[in-house]
Amino acid sequence: MAYTNARAALTYAVSRQMVGIYIVVLAGILLQVIGTRLFVSVLPYRAWESVRFVFTTVGFVATFIGIVALLYKLIADGTSHDPASGGRPP
Repeated sequence: MAYTNARAALTYAVSRQMVGIYIVVLAGILLQVIGTRLFVSVLPYRAWESVRFVFTTVGFVATFIGIVALLYKLIADGTSHDPASGGRPP
């Protein structure tokens, strides 16, 4: 395992690509919370349940895709062998 300092690790963690993935994961979690706690009294019961189901399902899918993308990026960057970086991940 290659040595890296705290500044390089934090710079990588807040890079533009990583922040984009974080936003997808957080949006998915927010949609799940909204979907499970959504109380809409103006809609009939069936429509209300459908809206809750859609929010929860879309939130779950977004969270799942974001986590898979995050893991893929971490593994791909960690195992890349770029000669210009001296063997260190970007």
